[in-house]
Amino acid sequence: MTTDTFLSHSHDDAPWVEGLARRLEDQCALKVWLDKWVLVPGNSWQQAMARGLEEAASCAVFIGAHTPKGWFQEEIERALDLQTRNSNFRVIPVLLPDADPSSVPGFLSLRTWVDFRNGQDSDYALHVLRQGIKGEPIGRWPVVDESKPSGMLRQYEQKIIELARFRSLGVHEEVIIEFERKILDRWLDAGGTV
Repeated sequence: MTTDTFLSHSHDDAPWVEGLARRLEDQCALKVWLDKWVLVPGNSWQQAMARGLEEAASCAVFIGAHTPKGWFQEEIERALDLQTRNSNFRVIPVLLPDADPSSVPGFLSLRTWVDFRNGQDSDYALHVLRQGIKGEPIGRWPVVDESKPSGMLRQYEQKIIELARFRSLGVHEEVIIEFERKILDRWLDAGGTV
């Protein structure tokens, strides 16, 4: 196998899927096949996609607001066909924030899915997807300690902490305060609460 998972998605959902692909590679150390990263201009994209699917250990199928159609539907059918020939190959439905579970097509709906309807920052959904890609049980999820920051909040908290290093290097206090303000504005714009 060349990659851990093939990411099958509608072009409408491409930016969202690319963001998650980065998390899968950067945080989970998984090798993903994403068309935008792999296809070579001038080559046959259909053949490259078919080969990418066959060389992957699994296929994550991202379901958004629209029912799969066209080439996306064919990818799903091909992935399900691969699974019938290789029981170790996993086809994992992934629900995006605007997905309607009743729109998951046919045989795909018979598989255990991953639910990102609460957003891409769900550490639990990422854990479930990682386990599915690796072919391992989900296992017991840690109990959430409300006193500790999680997900996106941890990222912003880390940025604030890093600014403290700049203080020790003698960066002017007004510059530090402006960066803190920008970090907090991004946090609030992303739906965070204080």
